[in-house]
Amino acid sequence: MTDDHGETGPINVSRAMAMLIAAFFAISCYNVFEITISIFAIFRRHRGLYFWSMLVATWGILLHAISVFLRFFALAPNFPMCVLICIGWYAMVTGQSVVLYSRLHLVTADARRRWVLYMIILNFFIMHVPVTILFLGSNAGVSSFLQPFNIYERIQLAVFSAQEIIISGLYIWETISCLRPVLTMKGRAGNRVIVNLIFVNTMVILLDASLLATQYTNNFEVQTTYKTVVYSVKLKMEFTVLNSLLNVIRADPSTIEGPEQQGLVPHPRELTSTGGRSADVPPAHIHAESFSPNFRHDQGRVGVAKQEMQPGLVAESLSTRTEVRQPVLRHEDV
Repeated sequence: MTDDHGETGPINVSRAMAMLIAAFFAISCYNVFEITISIFAIFRRHRGLYFWSMLVATWGILLHAISVFLRFFALAPNFPMCVLICIGWYAMVTGQSVVLYSRLHLVTADARRRWVLYMIILNFFIMHVPVTILFLGSNAGVSSFLQPFNIYERIQLAVFSAQEIIISGLYIWETISCLRPVLTMKGRAGNRVIVNLIFVNTMVILLDASLLATQYTNNFEVQTTYKTVVYSVKLKMEFTVLNSLLNVIRADPSTIEGPEQQGLVPHPRELTSTGGRSADVPPAHIHAESFSPNFRHDQGRVGVAKQEMQPGLVAESLSTRTEVRQPVLRHEDV
């Protein structure tokens, strides 16, 4: 028995569509292979929520892709493949949300993290469980489950996309509002992390939108196979940017770049009134009031002390004037 869209069994599609599905399958498998190598190459400790969630989400993509491919082309029994598809779906979708949750402590407070965890758990039960029952029932011959499954399938796709958009938006908001001073003090590397984080999370939203488009245009067979491509690409990007964020945050404070190293202040020897170079220009002095509210009394008058900028003065002033949330590193982060 074949089905045009694959909700209840193998599909009957054109050669072009079959080649597209095979291409999606190949891309997903390659991405899983690459991510797996990166996981074992980058992680120094094979434990912790971040490590295991990455591994589960990655291999969930592979399990889902293989099961869908075998089922669609009648290369394996239908119902056992449906069970494996559901297991891979749990690991792929909720596993990726847990990956994002596992790094949230770097950018936000524990209270917000708890609400994100509650959202992930709640959505697992109100989305995964009903869709699983309807999907397995439809493929077990209960025809009355098919229509509710088609409706709930669209709902769960939108809900899980919204869940990832919320978590991605939280990363962007907290990084810009709370971590920007810390990352800016890290110099170009910190600024690059901010840009990359915004870019990656924007791409995540666009990929989710493209996935929704395939489902809401009644292309279940495309959506099911394209989903593994979307999640593998998102996982690769998120893995890269989250590791970059961690590396910059845990960098030695002595690596913080000053204004000259960041290119914000030209070196005094490089500029003259005529635009040439001069070795006779004295070192630049900076008024203390630019960085510190300390004043001194000189011969009965209040004067402003002129002093050379010292290492750490800018950072000290920022920490006294601006409330900055310091990232909390855990044992598994080190």
